[in-house]
Amino acid sequence: MTYSETIEDKILSLINETREFFIVAYNKKSQQLLLSIKRLEYIRGWKRIKQIQTEDIIIKAVVVSINKGGLLVTIEGLKSFIPNSHITTQKKKIIDIHQIIECKLLVADERRNQLICSNKCALLARFADEFKIGHIVRGEITEIKKYGLFITIHGIPALLHISEIGYKHIDNIHKTFVLGNKIQVKIIHIDTKQGRLSVSTRDI
Repeated sequence: MTYSETIEDKILSLINETREFFIVAYNKKSQQLLLSIKRLEYIRGWKRIKQIQTEDIIIKAVVVSINKGGLLVTIEGLKSFIPNSHITTQKKKIIDIHQIIECKLLVADERRNQLICSNKCALLARFADEFKIGHIVRGEITEIKKYGLFITIHGIPALLHISEIGYKHIDNIHKTFVLGNKIQVKIIHIDTKQGRLSVSTRDI
């Protein structure tokens, strides 16, 4: 079967099929309409996106490509981007093409045709009962800096600033803590826009 025959078969299969189109233009002289299926799907997609934005719900996106900056995904037939800074550490290890990833909308600008989402914010919402101010949780030390520790809790990064590590002065934080160790911390701040936590070991 040739390529032209394949296209012809597809066209024949659409004969007598009823569907909706978007009218792009009308030629009065020839009395012909210029129709578009993609434009109709685009309009409907943005209509659903606006509803999702209003309801502030977790959505499922399909990964279509991966680059150094993050993930290109599709939501309601529209292309969206998830920056690396908004992908949980757990997901970064297993992401692949065609995989479904949960996310929440960060930016939805129809005029600029811009959609930006966050996997971290979706995870924060998923663990909303556990991620609350004052709750004590357990996390793994994944980074040690002069100014504090980064702890991963259910894939979400949490900053334990050196000023929130107990009440005693720490001379050398690198000698005091070990990468990979798990510690208990108390949640003191939740950044729902960036999908980040701030924690403390005081008063636990």
